[in-house]
Amino acid sequence: MASGDAAVAGTAAAGVSADRVSLGEVMDTLGERAFAALLLILSIPNILPVPGLSTATGVPMILIGAQMAAGRHAPWLPRRMLAVTLDRKAFLGVIRRARPWAERLERRLRPRLPALSGPAAERLLGLAVMLLAGILALPIMFGNQPPALAIALIALGLMESDGVFVSAGLIAGLLSIAIIAAILLGIGQAAVAVAQQLIG
Repeated sequence: MASGDAAVAGTAAAGVSADRVSLGEVMDTLGERAFAALLLILSIPNILPVPGLSTATGVPMILIGAQMAAGRHAPWLPRRMLAVTLDRKAFLGVIRRARPWAERLERRLRPRLPALSGPAAERLLGLAVMLLAGILALPIMFGNQPPALAIALIALGLMESDGVFVSAGLIAGLLSIAIIAAILLGIGQAAVAVAQQLIG
């Protein structure tokens, strides 16, 4: 990613030199920006997407959102989650794939609409993140990208105090909820149709 706060995921990756990187090591590297930066890092693999990571990344984001809603100043995750490791080369590969769109977004980030990215708003955004991360964690085919994008936009907005990006994330979140609802409805209707054929 480019330099600046939108490049924090790349900075975190660069700060770990082992063959595998743990979530705890990434958190230590991020420091005071850990809330928004962690959300960004955890959402990126689901936007690209990387198969099999929706639950592994969604559950930590639910906890992070809950802590934001509670007004905590720094994130906390259970020791078992902090110990989870990823292959460093694969992790850096995800960051490289995300670099082009991150550079384009970074040029548009700037402080504006502070009421949507301040401490009071962050608590409400924590609730939104919890809902979106809960949807993301569900094993729904093609269902993790929309909420992951919404969370990433919210995270970028918080990192740069950009209320416009936060608003875009919330709008994307509403759209993602509608998309997932439509997918679940379709699955339900298909299941009912199959059941009727079997019974009939």
